[in-house]
Amino acid sequence: MDISKQSIETSPDSVSAGIRAISPMLLGTAPFGIVFGAFALDMGLGIEGGQAMSLLVFAGSAQFVGANLFGQGASIVVIAVTTLFINLRHTLYGASLGPRLLNAKPSERILMSFFLTDESFAIVSQFKEVRARYYWGAALAMYVNWQVWTFVGLVSGSYLKGLVSLSLGFVMVPAFIAIIVPQLKNAGSFICGISAAGISLIFSDLPNQIGLIIAATVAIIVTLMFEYFMSSNRPDLDRGQE
Repeated sequence: MDISKQSIETSPDSVSAGIRAISPMLLGTAPFGIVFGAFALDMGLGIEGGQAMSLLVFAGSAQFVGANLFGQGASIVVIAVTTLFINLRHTLYGASLGPRLLNAKPSERILMSFFLTDESFAIVSQFKEVRARYYWGAALAMYVNWQVWTFVGLVSGSYLKGLVSLSLGFVMVPAFIAIIVPQLKNAGSFICGISAAGISLIFSDLPNQIGLIIAATVAIIVTLMFEYFMSSNRPDLDRGQE
C-alpha cells in the first residue's frame, strides 16, 4: 500500500495531531470569542450566564443571536427555536462526517455532534476517513479556546464597549478566512468561493442579510452545474486520449 496516499485519505490517530491542525484557527476565533463575552455582558446575561451559554450552546453565531434576543426580552421558546434554525447546517456537517468516522460507537458519535463546529469540520473533512482521536483533538481544542476567550470578554467587558459597537461581520473575518482558504483545493471550490463572494457584494444592500442567502444558493447551483458539466465531458476527453 502507498503510505503517502494512506496518510492523505486517513487522518492521523492522534489527539495532538488534531490540536496542531486546528491551532491556526484558534487565534482567528479569539476576537470573536472576546466580543461575544462583552456582548453577552452588555445584553444582561452576566458573567455566569454568558459563560454558561458558551459551555452549553457552543455555537458562535447562534450565541450572538440568542444573547441579542435575551437582551430584547424574548421568551426562551423564541430564543430556542431561532438558534435551532441557525444551527441546522450542523446536521449537514454530521451527515457528511458520520460515514467517515472510524471505530466510533453510537454513544460517542452523539457526544461528538455537540462539539462539531465550522472550524473542526473544516479540519477533519479534508480526510476520507477520520479517526476519533484526531477529531477529539481538533474539537476539544476549539471548545477550550472558545471558553477561554469568552471569559476574557466577560471579565473585561466594561473596557470593550467600543468593540461591541463594531460590526460583528468585521470580527468574524479572521475566523472564516482560516476556515475557507484550506477548502479551496480544486476548480469547483474556487468557483464556489469566488461566485459566492461576488454575488454577496452585488446584493449586499438587501435587508436582513438576504443577499448572503442568495449568494450561497446561487454559488452552490453554479458549482453543481460546473461539476456536472465537467463530469459529463470527462469520458469524451478520456476516449480522445486513448
